[in-house]
Amino acid sequence: MTTAGTPTRWVRMDATPAEPAEPGPTRYGRQHPLVAQLLAARGVVGDDAVDRFLKPRLTDLHDPADLPGAIAAAQRLCRAVHDRQPIVIYGDYDVDGVTASAILYHTLTRAGADVRTYVPHRLDEGYGLNAEAIRQLATGGDSATPPLVVSVDCGITATEPARVARELGVDLIITDHHNFNPDALPDAHTLVHPAIAADGPAYPNPDLCGAGVAYKLAWQFALTYCGCLGPDGRARGKLPADYRALLLDLLALAALGTVADVVPLVGENRVITAFGLSRIKQTGIEGLNALVTASKLDDEKIDSYHVGFVLGPRLNACGRMGHAREAVELLTVAQGERASELAEQLHVTNEDRRATEKQIVDAAIEQVEANGYTDDACRAIVVAGVGWHPGVVGIVASRLVDRYHRPAIVLGIDEATGEAKGSARSVDGVSIHAALMACEQHLTKFGGHAMAAGLTLEAGRIDAFRTALVGEVNRVLGADELCASVRIDAAVALAHCDAVLFDQLQRLAPFGRGNPKPRLLAERLTLARPAQRMGAAGKHLSLQLRRDGASIRAVAWNQGERAADLPAGVTVDVVFQPSINTWQGRRSAELHIIDLRVV
Repeated sequence: MTTAGTPTRWVRMDATPAEPAEPGPTRYGRQHPLVAQLLAARGVVGDDAVDRFLKPRLTDLHDPADLPGAIAAAQRLCRAVHDRQPIVIYGDYDVDGVTASAILYHTLTRAGADVRTYVPHRLDEGYGLNAEAIRQLATGGDSATPPLVVSVDCGITATEPARVARELGVDLIITDHHNFNPDALPDAHTLVHPAIAADGPAYPNPDLCGAGVAYKLAWQFALTYCGCLGPDGRARGKLPADYRALLLDLLALAALGTVADVVPLVGENRVITAFGLSRIKQTGIEGLNALVTASKLDDEKIDSYHVGFVLGPRLNACGRMGHAREAVELLTVAQGERASELAEQLHVTNEDRRATEKQIVDAAIEQVEANGYTDDACRAIVVAGVGWHPGVVGIVASRLVDRYHRPAIVLGIDEATGEAKGSARSVDGVSIHAALMACEQHLTKFGGHAMAAGLTLEAGRIDAFRTALVGEVNRVLGADELCASVRIDAAVALAHCDAVLFDQLQRLAPFGRGNPKPRLLAERLTLARPAQRMGAAGKHLSLQLRRDGASIRAVAWNQGERAADLPAGVTVDVVFQPSINTWQGRRSAELHIIDLRVV
């Protein structure tokens, strides 16, 4: 496949290029050695490790008491519930923050707490805790007692808001999972974070997302509130049935946040995701049911793909285009017609987001092509436009990276203020945060990490900033690296590509970061007939491939323009993801082609 005129680089990840042997018996039945090969590549070796990976168990979840700060936070929450002190859950506006807010809301309301939620406006307030919101929360309620404020998915760098909270007599519990400076932690009542230094051993899963942290705190709160703890703060008895059922339901929300926030789906995160995905359509949360229906997933077995590309974007859309409080309402209090109304509203908002995104992507591509930003000597892209929506510029930057395989920055210009604000995305091997630091003389402010960042600068400095950034990126990114790469996990014979093998490979799910869906190589296949275009405007390809008496159907998404180059009898190598096609009750193996080469 060719993208923006550059050939794709195939990267073999398997140590031995030979095709795997025939299937053989194991303790798990007659298992293809390809499964063991893929497990080993993921660091899953030995019967016990394989057993835990292929058969996740809820008992593999770590004790919530081990999460730094969880015991103290749960005790403070219990005191607030018993004293009828108002509790405010202060969440982020993305899927992780929204689901984290909902997890704590459902748990605290089950205990009869006086609880409400607060989500900052992306455009008016920006990300995370802010001091003005703390001031309003401290004085704006009906109670004479300041509320207990619990942040979710944000706050670990909020030193100033924490100072304001302490001055106003507001106890602040911060629950977060983002990076922090250990020498500049906020002075809050309690910090709950999987990577915070604790008195005992380090928490075994430093990669919990915000919803995962909230789930573990909800679990510890339930144990504390229900009197199920021993003097060491650890469980000594079973939770009541209603709390057990609630925590099982809340795994669905934790899974949504875990997949959408792209944390590694290994260890505890794999357990949360595996059980949570299976419960998304089985909870008593009416808003979640309505979202599934509005997304036309009632008849689907929901997996990580549906979260990442169907449910997640809808929950994110209102935070990007307006205010995320509607998403929080959907997953907390919405019922009946209101739940259906909100779910449909999120669907419409997501369509608006997609339309806005497309307009900006088209305009950005036009700038890139017209100004020669695809040249080998220009290994970073900076584009800007008046009025470009700040809620989607990050997605647009990702699209440019996918297309041109170099770091990209997309800026929206506010003519009234003369400011340009935007988002940066990068490629492996280039820390965009380090590049921005090298160009900071041109910037008003910036922040982020190696792969993504946000920035603000005066509109009049965009050209100078672009020149400086390109020079910095050119220093660390070679011209020969300006191409897409396709990771290949292993080679496989076409004769082995059947529903039996593909079902075995599906046992490695849920797929995501840290456990990607397998990409396999099948070599020297022959087209049994000319490639056929299919779909709207012939956007996709349908192929019939064969070798050594074996034959299989393959689909190449978004590669319809290649049909003329693929006549019957041509020989190709293909990189594909295994899939099972179900039609009228019949199941058959199918290749979803990532890339192909004529040989």
